[in-house]
Amino acid sequence: MDIIDVFLISITPLEAWVSVPAGIVAGINPVTVILVSSIGNLLPVFLFYGMIDAIKRFKIISRYLERAHEKTGRYTAKYGSAGIILVTPILGGYCTGIGVALIGISLYRGILPLFIGLLLKCTILAWLTYSGIDAWEYLV
Repeated sequence: MDIIDVFLISITPLEAWVSVPAGIVAGINPVTVILVSSIGNLLPVFLFYGMIDAIKRFKIISRYLERAHEKTGRYTAKYGSAGIILVTPILGGYCTGIGVALIGISLYRGILPLFIGLLLKCTILAWLTYSGIDAWEYLV
C-alpha cells in the first residue's frame, strides 16, 4: 500500500475510517497519511455542492430545504464554524458536507471549517490506531 491507495480510499464512502489506519499500518508517515486522507475526504464535498444546486431546482425538495434552512439557521448563526469543526469528526466529511450545503452555507465559508474538522478526525484516528498497535504489541 502506498500514499495513492490511502488517497483513493479516503475519496470513497469508507472515508478516513479506513484510509488512516490502513496507511499507518502500512508504515506510511502519519502526518502524510493525515493530510492526504483529509484532502481526499474533502474533494467529494465540491461535488456535493454542485449537486445540491441541481437538486434545489425541484419544487418539492426546494420547499423542504427552505424549511430546513429556517430551522437550522439559528444554530448556524449561534455556533458557526466551530459547530462545523466539532460535528465533522463525528459525522464524517460526506454527511457534514451535505449538511453544510443543505443549510445554505456557501462553499467559501464552509470549506475551511470542514477541512479543519477532517484534520481533527484524521488525527484522532491516527492516535487511536497507534494506541491500538501499542496495546496489541503489549498484549502479544
